[in-house]
Amino acid sequence: MYLIICSLLFLLSACSFTSGAESAAGSGATPGYDPLIIAHRGASDLEPEHTFASYDRAVKDKADYIEIDLRETKDGELIAMHDEDVNRTTDGEGFVGELTLDYIESLDAGGGQKVPTLRDIVSHYKNKVKYYIETRSNADGKITMEDQLLQILTENKIDDDNVIIQSFDEASLLKIHERNPDVQLVRLLRKKEIQELTTERLNEISTFAFAIGTYAGSTDKDLVSMARDNGLDIHTYYYDDEKELAREMFQLKVDGTFTNNPKFARETMNPSK
Repeated sequence: MYLIICSLLFLLSACSFTSGAESAAGSGATPGYDPLIIAHRGASDLEPEHTFASYDRAVKDKADYIEIDLRETKDGELIAMHDEDVNRTTDGEGFVGELTLDYIESLDAGGGQKVPTLRDIVSHYKNKVKYYIETRSNADGKITMEDQLLQILTENKIDDDNVIIQSFDEASLLKIHERNPDVQLVRLLRKKEIQELTTERLNEISTFAFAIGTYAGSTDKDLVSMARDNGLDIHTYYYDDEKELAREMFQLKVDGTFTNNPKFARETMNPSK
């Protein structure tokens, strides 16, 4: 009887250990390290960027956030578009700020996909996904979308916890912070700004933002430490060099990283999988 009981206890212990190990391995992250995986224009390596096909693929591949670059049309509508014109990503031509929404919605954004508005996106997904939104200027260099952006999020009852807003334009972020201090903000930094970064500047940024966004090629352990010493997270972006730099960013333990392919990012973060 004693031997039978011992054997049963051993088997139960082994099953428990196996279950725990499988759970940890299935998390898709190194133990104790769980950076944000941000789908850059959706899963843009696999589907046309800034389309529902791209966003759906990002959600399927377990991105933590879908990124949405915002531009404002001639008639004041907010659309998902990285460039200041529609030339590269659609079969149309012209600057976004000089085109109407009706015209833009008539274009093919690749594979028969259409250019979605911010309103389309958040009314479709609601709080089922998290949004990483960038305010971008039109050809005139101005950004005037902040009030409308916040209004659309409010109308669709999007939780503040499900939204991060980033921008290279500090005035745009400050305007958003003034109107809703509960929305998480990220100050994007260009290469030159990173080179000139000081503790004083990071302290200033930390008064309105919770993180800085930096180019991966300009990000090293000193920059990561400098940001954290000043209470800021660090999220990294790429210039078509994600495959060369992603592993290094995960080794630096950055807090979040953009990716054109969420599945690739998770496999790179945890190469044993």
